Amino acid sequence: MDEGRKEHCYATCNNESVISEMKESDIERILAIEKRSFITPWTKKMINETLSSPISISFIIEESNTLLGYIMLYSVLNEAHILNLATNPDYRRKGYASQLVRHIIEYCVKRGISDFFLEVRDSNIKAIKLYRMFGFEVVGKRKGYYTDTHEDALVMQLSLY
Repeated sequence: MDEGRKEHCYATCNNESVISEMKESDIERILAIEKRSFITPWTKKMINETLSSPISISFIIEESNTLLGYIMLYSVLNEAHILNLATNPDYRRKGYASQLVRHIIEYCVKRGISDFFLEVRDSNIKAIKLYRMFGFEVVGKRKGYYTDTHEDALVMQLSLY
């Protein structure tokens, strides 16, 4: 674990996994997961700009110095927009994405954030099920949102108050 990294581990973590704030030193490991996870992965510049933004909230989950996944969002006033969530393909279906989503909801609620938004490919059934498990609902559709495949995006929202 890096010195100076703020660690957060609630009941959502198992005994070995740790959720902590994302740091610039995590970017290379994030890029490796991006390239294995998405048709059009984020670039180093995109990740760095998001991480550097004053409205960014970003976390990683790791175990024994292995990056298991990450989540990045922007937050303004009482709203948060999930920008990116991925789990290392070698560690999928073990609950790490759920831990990250649960963590950011708990983290954001403590800061007065009550509304969460995201876009998800309408073909990404696993991600849609994950978000629905936390109470997200489809509130709209963005036609041809993903320029790489011209696939539609479902807009999902979770309102806690």
